[in-house]
Amino acid sequence: MEIDLGANAFGIDFHPSTNLVATGLIDGHLHLYRYDSDSSLVRERKVRAHKESCRAVRFIDDGQRIVTASADCSILATDVETGAKVAHLENAHEDAVNTLINVTETTIASGDDKGCVKVWDTRQRSCSHEFNAHEDYISGMTFASDSMKLVATSGDGTLSVCNLRTSKVQSQSEFSEDELLSVVIMKNGRKVICGTQNGTLLLYSWGFFKDCSDRFVDLAPNSVDALLKLDEDRLITGCDNGILSLVGILPNRIIQPIGSHDYPIEDLALSYDNKFLGSTAHDSMLKLWNLEEILEGSNGNSGNASGAAGDSDSDNDGMDLDNDSHKSSKGSKRKTKSKPNTLNSTNNFFADL
Repeated sequence: MEIDLGANAFGIDFHPSTNLVATGLIDGHLHLYRYDSDSSLVRERKVRAHKESCRAVRFIDDGQRIVTASADCSILATDVETGAKVAHLENAHEDAVNTLINVTETTIASGDDKGCVKVWDTRQRSCSHEFNAHEDYISGMTFASDSMKLVATSGDGTLSVCNLRTSKVQSQSEFSEDELLSVVIMKNGRKVICGTQNGTLLLYSWGFFKDCSDRFVDLAPNSVDALLKLDEDRLITGCDNGILSLVGILPNRIIQPIGSHDYPIEDLALSYDNKFLGSTAHDSMLKLWNLEEILEGSNGNSGNASGAAGDSDSDNDGMDLDNDSHKSSKGSKRKTKSKPNTLNSTNNFFADL
């Protein structure tokens, strides 16, 4: 099922318990749709959330609110039931906010175009952590809840691991040959998978982040703009050729195509029951794919293991060894001034309007 949004969409997220999906548009609007397996998408709400493009959306507070991030440097919380603005931080970042993820039940993280990552405590209504590990835009983030570590990828070609317990950048990879665009954690926390602009998937072993332990090149030369973890062994890729693919990890292989857009994929999300895959792209379309139907019969069908790697790994994945946060001096695309970790009054997030 699909619907023309009337403008290019960026972020997408599903409600954690009901059949609602939200998406942010390039014109600053937030759209909320209700879906059903037997009917089309029906728009429930349209909100002018931001002055500039709405780049990321996330449901928080058990689905009672939607948080959006924008190129206008602001973060907004909107009530799902009424569409009213609940809280607004006009200067959440010094530059355009590009990414947004849920961290815990009471914290979210945001990343901007200058490479700054911030973690927001929604109970204290303030910024609790700030990390300045990157020299270019934050392209993707994911969270390892067992170790309280935030993993981020950047246009500067590096991956960083930020420790929320110590408030320090614990590890950072060497510069990759290309921009890192997306990231997921798989294999029960043992592997970090990154999508790149040249289409290669880089596999890092947890605790060994300086350089990747494996590469999967069968998606090249199409840039892997979006990654979505399906389970510990499979992920879904969204590439700039508009193709969505199911990919197996260790052994590495393209299992099957899932669907397509006419233009590059922007974002992917799974519904709360894992029945639907949602995708947005540069073609103004929001599409929902019935994964139960698409993947029927694919389990156990491994296909040709193109460039397959064995499932074993020699690294000691239980150790956090890369404690040196210093970066290589080569390959950076943009220099930015380092910012102090002290927090000021502009980081009062969920202040009442």
